[in-house]
Amino acid sequence: MTLHNQTKGFSNYLKIEEGRGEKTIAAYLKDIERFRTYLDQHPVSGIPLTWQEVTPKEVRHYLNHLDPSPNYFHRVHSSLKKWFHYLEDVAGVLEGNPLADIKKPKKANHHPPALSMEQVRDLIKTALETSRPSERLRNWTLIAFMVNTGLRVSEVAALNEDSISYKDGLPHRIDVIGKGNKQRRVILSSNAKTALQQWMRHRRSLLTDLPPQTDREAIWIVPSGRYKGKRISDAAIRKIMKTFGNLAGIQGGVWPHLLRHTYGTELARQKVSLHTIKEIFGHASLATTGIYLHADDAELEAAAAVM
Repeated sequence: MTLHNQTKGFSNYLKIEEGRGEKTIAAYLKDIERFRTYLDQHPVSGIPLTWQEVTPKEVRHYLNHLDPSPNYFHRVHSSLKKWFHYLEDVAGVLEGNPLADIKKPKKANHHPPALSMEQVRDLIKTALETSRPSERLRNWTLIAFMVNTGLRVSEVAALNEDSISYKDGLPHRIDVIGKGNKQRRVILSSNAKTALQQWMRHRRSLLTDLPPQTDREAIWIVPSGRYKGKRISDAAIRKIMKTFGNLAGIQGGVWPHLLRHTYGTELARQKVSLHTIKEIFGHASLATTGIYLHADDAELEAAAAVM
């Protein structure tokens, strides 16, 4: 049986039972494929081990060959442990998980990079002053919206007009589809409301002059040129951030997830609760949210106890 056939059920399990996204599933499968290649290239007594024959010894030998980066080690460890869990508890073809007693090294505490508020102002000002006239409003409102919502780039690109709920004539809330197709509702901050309201007003004026093949339901669209009216892509958003980050002279550059980190850091600075940030960001665990709060294990456990 080929590895593809072996992992097909695993892929379905991750998608259906655990709600994992396509990128996460692809990363799991790549890690499993690499381990399978390692096993085939390091046979015992001339014969490659089957999955049922793998012991903690082989796993440890493999992990010792990996990039020593704790983040990479953690990911591979998680991929293989989940794979053997599937073989044992779901497929029922394995007795015991060879990673059960193999511990991950503790990750070093680190805080995500973030822009200062002065840098945010410089970024938006640069977009206002250096954009082409036809793209000026779209560019600065997009940046302001992202840095005041903390949405992932894929979530922003996927937003549709019916994602917005209004209150007193202003955008009030957005429905977001996040990782693993999980839905959440995000109440907009005043700055996000202002940016989105200004863009939506301009977008409505664009709709009267758009060709029929455009993405009329998309919120963020290309305002001019060959692709006028088409939904903006993840890659295009990244390019916008990179372009104006460089023009603003921001050392290290600007990318969409940096704006997400910036919003998370600012919420933490304003003493917004761990639970609230977790819900806004769509995090699966409090440990992820804790990077913004600089929380230690005791704080995370205390927060989890009242959820």
